[in-house]
Amino acid sequence: MGIEAPPYPAELLASAIALWEVQPQTQANLRRAVSTAYYAIFHLLIDEGCRNWARPEQRDRLSRMFEHRTMATASSRRAEEHKGAREGTPESRLRTVAATFRRLQEVRHIADYDLTPTMSPAQVRVWISEVERAFDTWQLIRDEQIAHDYLFSLLFREKDRT
Repeated sequence: MGIEAPPYPAELLASAIALWEVQPQTQANLRRAVSTAYYAIFHLLIDEGCRNWARPEQRDRLSRMFEHRTMATASSRRAEEHKGAREGTPESRLRTVAATFRRLQEVRHIADYDLTPTMSPAQVRVWISEVERAFDTWQLIRDEQIAHDYLFSLLFREKDRT
């Protein structure tokens, strides 16, 4: 993993991997790994959004204004908007990040609230790998205007453009 992420999100991602590696691989550890992987990307995006805020003394308060539902809606919209983007473009990279955020949020809800399905170690590793890829992909676009627009949309609910 060649990421240059802020410390807390990177630590959460490392914790998700460590939870996945615990033997025996119990449902408790696998579910915690999924939840922790989600929170890694959640906090990565919040940290990136706050990094752009001009007043450092306000960034802690700003970070608490991000909401899961607003972030999910914005991520779904961006993933759909860029689903036909050519591979390797900023749009396709943003789609990777946005779709990963949305998918991991859905999986985290299952991991935390629906104990019916059994989480397989192989599938949990795939989800963690998706987050690792999203971290790496984010580094490629973090200074692009499209990434800044996405971060803005994660904080502020967009009105329908129809």
